[in-house]
Amino acid sequence: MRRFLFVAILISVLGLSKPGRAATFVPANNPNIQYSGRWDFSDSLNPRHSWPGIYIVAVFSGDTIGVRMEDTVNYYDVYIDGKLHGVFHGDKPGDADYILAANLPDTIHTLRLSQRNISFGIYTFSGLVLQDGAKLYPPPAPPERKIEFIGDSFTAAEGNEATQKFMPWTAKFPVTDIDSGFATITARHFDAQYHITARSGIGAVCDWQGHFKTSMLHYFDRTLMESPEPKWDFSRWVPNLVVICLGLNDHSGLVGKNGRVSAKNSKIFRDGYAKLLTMVRSAYTGVPILVWAPYPLWARRNEKEVVAKERADGFKKIYYSHFDRFPGGYVADGHPTVATHKKMAAGLIRAIDRIGVFKNPKHR
Repeated sequence: MRRFLFVAILISVLGLSKPGRAATFVPANNPNIQYSGRWDFSDSLNPRHSWPGIYIVAVFSGDTIGVRMEDTVNYYDVYIDGKLHGVFHGDKPGDADYILAANLPDTIHTLRLSQRNISFGIYTFSGLVLQDGAKLYPPPAPPERKIEFIGDSFTAAEGNEATQKFMPWTAKFPVTDIDSGFATITARHFDAQYHITARSGIGAVCDWQGHFKTSMLHYFDRTLMESPEPKWDFSRWVPNLVVICLGLNDHSGLVGKNGRVSAKNSKIFRDGYAKLLTMVRSAYTGVPILVWAPYPLWARRNEKEVVAKERADGFKKIYYSHFDRFPGGYVADGHPTVATHKKMAAGLIRAIDRIGVFKNPKHR
């Protein structure tokens, strides 16, 4: 990963320093730029994003592709023609231009720029920078299938490339690659678009410290993870399946000093989880929901009970499954490694196959 990062930064510096090199700027509202994830288009020339896993796709001519953005925090995978070209990280204040790839064959290429990590902030994309006289072409149609993943740092693949057992929060940014996380692995398996509605430390009803305001109940309807406004328009993107992977942080936040979650707190969790399911059903009428419980027995027992009650009440398109803990498969303060994410994805794919939402998987 560090080799890719070095190459990307070197290209950025050299590309921008070429004397007399003319460029064509393509603003963010160009219809040939394809956006995925939750974006705020209130300012169409400077759309904002905050949730992890967002990405853009563009087909361009020429030997160079760059980006204009305001973001010195996040890391991005740069794919050219389907292959990882490098890892990009902005290092300039304000709205700045960067070259993502240069000295390509002077022909037509496809760019996919994907945010690797999760962070707490709001960031701006303003457009693409092409060589002089180059242009964008209509991008390929996105896959028809759609999956939304609702979760926490596990869903966002936090720290999955790390080698250390413990590390500071910001040190995890460059060693996180959501494209190697279970959510994106699963989406690729089914040839599906994806939205990742996930925040580090969050739970269904509270966060890992027991704060009830930091729960998916308060975040699910946001366009930007770190802002309560504007609200997300759920009609813009309707999934074929919603996968909810929450409960780890609820367990940490609700557990008592005796190491157990009280009956009172367990009921709070079940009631809150049921409320979250109601919110998801209201957003996506008739869309199947898979509750994918984490490894603590408490979370499994309570989430399974919630699903059973929902089905008894007549909501038949809600399903339950769970994932195991894999000994030795965790780094960066207890987060799954890339290898563990692959094992998790294999289990999730089997669970989705049992539901039968995608009867003819389109394996990649």
